[in-house]
Amino acid sequence: MTGPDRRQTEGVEPRPDPGSAPYFPGMRGRPGSTPPRGTPLPAPPAPSAGTPPAGGAAAGGASQATAVPMTMHGSPGDVTVAVEGRITVDDAVLEKIAALAALEVAGVAGPAPAGTRVAADDDEATVDLAIAVEYACVIKDVAQAVQANVARVIGLMLGTRVAAVNVSVADVRMPAAPPRPRAGADQTVRA
Repeated sequence: MTGPDRRQTEGVEPRPDPGSAPYFPGMRGRPGSTPPRGTPLPAPPAPSAGTPPAGGAAAGGASQATAVPMTMHGSPGDVTVAVEGRITVDDAVLEKIAALAALEVAGVAGPAPAGTRVAADDDEATVDLAIAVEYACVIKDVAQAVQANVARVIGLMLGTRVAAVNVSVADVRMPAAPPRPRAGADQTVRA
């Protein structure tokens, strides 16, 4: 280790050299242990009253009174207590997700004026989507790819089942042409 890596404060475990095995602080007495794959990482231990946190005043940072609690640096897997409350996702958000997922498919020229409508409840969603397809593409193949991608993306982002994706091809457009260089940009000036 070089430079600042050699500096250690009392009670802080040293970090391994870059390129060595992945570092995981693990339990005390077992430095460098790695949890089994798929197991959420435990929350970091709270600092004792007499020991400043790693980013605190002893390390040149802010004072302990303004330091962010260690639990703020955890991951969603650290939460072990069920939290009361409700999560709602507006239908307009679902419509935007569906429209963006459709635009990811090759052959989709853009949304059609009819737009996108989503009917969702807690268990499933139904999507009605109007698109414009690029000229010279097989419309049925593009529509099936749109159905699959919209269902996949909504399922992943919301964790809900997509009952149906109804695709309406409302327009055919010429594909967007790549930008052409300006006249004279590639020409040299002759005197």
